[in-house]
Amino acid sequence: LEETGVNFHLKETRDLLDEGGCKVEGDRVYFPPGLVEWAIDAAPSEAYLYNRKGKNPLTLGGNNVTFGLGPTLLNMRDPETGERRPFKKQDTANAAKLVDALDNIDWVMGLGTIDDVPHEYSDRHEFEAMVENTTKPIVVWSYTNEGMEDIVEMASAVAGGKEELLHKPFIVSSSEPISPLTHDKDASQKLLLTAEYGLPTVHTPIPQAGASAPVTLAGQLAQCNAENLSALVVSQLKNEGLPFFVGGVISIMDMQTAILAYGAPEKELATAAYMDIASYYELPTWGTAGCTDSKIVDQQSGIESTLSVLYSALSGANLVHDVGYIESASTGSLEQIAMVDEIVGMVKKFTDGIEVNDYTLALDVIDEIGPEGDHLTHDHTMDNFKEVAWHPTLMDRHVPDTWMDKGSKSMEERLREKVQDILNSHEPEPISEEAREKIETVIERI
Repeated sequence: LEETGVNFHLKETRDLLDEGGCKVEGDRVYFPPGLVEWAIDAAPSEAYLYNRKGKNPLTLGGNNVTFGLGPTLLNMRDPETGERRPFKKQDTANAAKLVDALDNIDWVMGLGTIDDVPHEYSDRHEFEAMVENTTKPIVVWSYTNEGMEDIVEMASAVAGGKEELLHKPFIVSSSEPISPLTHDKDASQKLLLTAEYGLPTVHTPIPQAGASAPVTLAGQLAQCNAENLSALVVSQLKNEGLPFFVGGVISIMDMQTAILAYGAPEKELATAAYMDIASYYELPTWGTAGCTDSKIVDQQSGIESTLSVLYSALSGANLVHDVGYIESASTGSLEQIAMVDEIVGMVKKFTDGIEVNDYTLALDVIDEIGPEGDHLTHDHTMDNFKEVAWHPTLMDRHVPDTWMDKGSKSMEERLREKVQDILNSHEPEPISEEAREKIETVIERI
């Protein structure tokens, strides 16, 4: 940051950094170490994200791990036919509705880039589809400042006013720099706008080792850190104390296929390493998990998704995105979302650990029953078995005869049934009629 510098294409950002004490030469900005250290100290170590009713906040910081969807996929596996096709507005609505009904996915993103509305306005349509189909928090993605302004207007209508939205935010703004070491105009404008509002902000890079970052993971992490911290400085100069998430999609370019590898062990290792860096800075984090390079929801997607969820949970990433991604971030799948929900439930049971106290040690119960006794019918078992055990909704534990009597269904079939059941029967809590009318006004005027 001090010697190589970072390019900023927006003059307003360069002027802000110049006033903050940076050296500016053309588009290139050089950062004094003291300013970076000030920004790290100025940013809060925790952020709070509410549901759209202003309740049940997620505490994001430390090792508190939450999972959610990702944005901008171009394709979708149709939930009825299984065909791969362009992403539609109904897909965003379906994904939000599915997550609303699932227990272990904590927040929503739009999943894809909507193709059946005018592309320049798809960000507004995306927010409309999400907010009408879930009460859970939303991470929003906009293309321009105008798009973000419209989204904030719609979110304010749902929250009961802009002041209430900013007091108890249920949205987080997401944008990205461009690796290597570049901040383009549109992303910089959104960063400044969300900082001006005071909305929690994600502005994290996707440094691809061997393509847009050094091929060695240590070099990739050094560059990723510079990209994160340069944006952090901007955010704090614009609004000191703004909640700001660092992290990113930190993976490799597969040299045989030229894809950004979402199932690579290097992604999990690099992400975990960057979570250590962020923990040292005491900053909230943006991670990646629940995604796969597989083209369908199969054994490969199960292996890659499970390992990524486990490693993210163990590394303590706070906002973990891209649940529902298949095909190396090209296509979305509702079945993938449902499967990852089950995986997250298993992993949460593991990371919750074991509570040890006089009651849970149950020495009195062991003494009462003694050798060759029966714990199955004891009150201690009856009183606790529902709470202490994780109960699967998709994993099959029946004996073979029962499994066959139930149709000998594969995981793929059970996933399809669960998704269709939720889409057909779940009714998300509606927004108010007043909010609905204000949202329609925004959509109609674009």
